[in-house]
Amino acid sequence: MKKILYYILYLLLLLLINLLPVSAKEIDSCIRTRDNLHVRDTFKNKNVNAILETPCVNANLRIYDYADLLTEVDEGVLNTLILDYKNRSNYDLVLVTISENPKGSASEFADDFYDYNDFGTGKTRDGVLLLIDMDTREYYISTTGYAIKMYDDARIERILDAGEYGMKNSLYQSAFSGMIDRLDYYYAIGFPVSNHNLVISDDGTAHIEKHIPYLLILIISSIVTLIIALVFYFISRLKIKKFEAISYLKNETITKEEDRFRNTIITHVPINVSSGSSSGGSGGGSSFHSSSSGSSHGGGGRGF
Repeated sequence: MKKILYYILYLLLLLLINLLPVSAKEIDSCIRTRDNLHVRDTFKNKNVNAILETPCVNANLRIYDYADLLTEVDEGVLNTLILDYKNRSNYDLVLVTISENPKGSASEFADDFYDYNDFGTGKTRDGVLLLIDMDTREYYISTTGYAIKMYDDARIERILDAGEYGMKNSLYQSAFSGMIDRLDYYYAIGFPVSNHNLVISDDGTAHIEKHIPYLLILIISSIVTLIIALVFYFISRLKIKKFEAISYLKNETITKEEDRFRNTIITHVPINVSSGSSSGGSGGGSSFHSSSSGSSHGGGGRGF
């Protein structure tokens, strides 16, 4: 009877183990070698060491919980949010948690994981990666393609704010959910004015395009021309009046000594014509950089 009882308990234990959330070690992955890097052809001649240090995964998934911070229920909730966001924005969205960072920087890991695992939509590989790095104790947002233009530095800070409470209280599903909600909100608003001169090239490279303000130059030059014309006009008027006054004095005969006087005409013509211009950055906008693959990425992060 005891043997039967132990056998039943053993079966129940196996059942419970099978019901537990899938371990991060069981993430569908591949092995990178120098002969087979598992990256896009455009990245094969880049930093090989950086590629080999980056985990190789099945890019059909969107949650990679290496640090085991999420339950199966958490992942179910987050997968629904990710799918909704992707359908509305047509941007990719990837969530990653790690307990060890071979690169030492959350920014480098996030950018490389996105680049070397074939994420992103369209030629410009538009998308966002949200990383929780338990090694460096930092959570980070990496943006690529048109997502760089959509989420400027100010918006990145607000998205990080949305995840801060969850991060500091070990509520990681809540942190991810809050940040996804902010991503969705800002996408609905559209591109920020601060990025009006940020251009995303066909290959996803970001650069600032400087526009010559022809209209402003025309207005300023017209104002300066008008000021100069008015100055010359008033100078000519003052010269005429001075000439008339001198002619009048020459024709006057003054006979009485007590009526003699000195007639001094002092003419001050204050002319102060100056033109100048000052220019500066409009402030805001997206900060961006090149990753080890040569791709452009925006984003930001903070400790917790």
